[in-house]
Amino acid sequence: MVASATVPTDSRKFLTDNLLLYVSPNGSDETGDGTEAKPFASADYAVVWANNNCDFGERFDLYVKLAPGTYDAIQIYGQAARQIYLVGEPDDPGAVQVKVLKEKALYGLSVAFYSFVHVSGIDIASIMVTGFSHLIVDQCYLSPSVAPALVLCSNHSTIDFDSAKVKAGRIGKRGRIGKRENSTCYRSEIHSHIEVKELEYEATVECNTFCEAKFLSSIYVCRNSKTKNNVKAKQLARAITQSIVCDSDFLPDKSSTPDPAPTGER
Repeated sequence: MVASATVPTDSRKFLTDNLLLYVSPNGSDETGDGTEAKPFASADYAVVWANNNCDFGERFDLYVKLAPGTYDAIQIYGQAARQIYLVGEPDDPGAVQVKVLKEKALYGLSVAFYSFVHVSGIDIASIMVTGFSHLIVDQCYLSPSVAPALVLCSNHSTIDFDSAKVKAGRIGKRGRIGKRENSTCYRSEIHSHIEVKELEYEATVECNTFCEAKFLSSIYVCRNSKTKNNVKAKQLARAITQSIVCDSDFLPDKSSTPDPAPTGER
């Protein structure tokens, strides 16, 4: 069961159930209280507010319900809840869009510093998970952005893709001389792991490298993933320094200029 209750801002309340907070593009981080009638304006603020005002007792979860609309990049750094659920519209992920609008942001969703997040029903413009964190992605859209990777997992972290669809587009941005900077669809580094269980590509996605694992990291692409040969990459897989890219034979068959994988790939 999920409890939706207003928590006083001048003291930490001991919760006896999971907490549900509401967020809406028409909400306010100044006058909202997280209820359905007075939602917050950003998921970032909802998480910070819950950390400051609620005692989850290491037993309860935080649910953040995002109303349809467009949101700025979401950054979750640390949490008091056992796990954070970001919930949009699982039956229509395109109705809830998280875009990179902040000048200093590169990734639509950033998760860091021992955070454990489950996201569903959202269209996200690229993802970064780092700092001993764990992210589960279910029934979401992924949209390429200016970030150098569609998905980056780093520093002892894990990303599990239960189900998602990648939208068309180019990953990364052009450099000053007009050439596109090094870009990767899935990049895992520094003792991290990306698990791709079910992933579909709506149309062509362009990048330099499809999967790149380095510094004792791994990427597993399940046999059931539907690439539809829609990824356009110069090379399909790179594995560096005792890293592994699994099931590389199920990566896209077509690429612009396929290169032999470096030593270390399986």
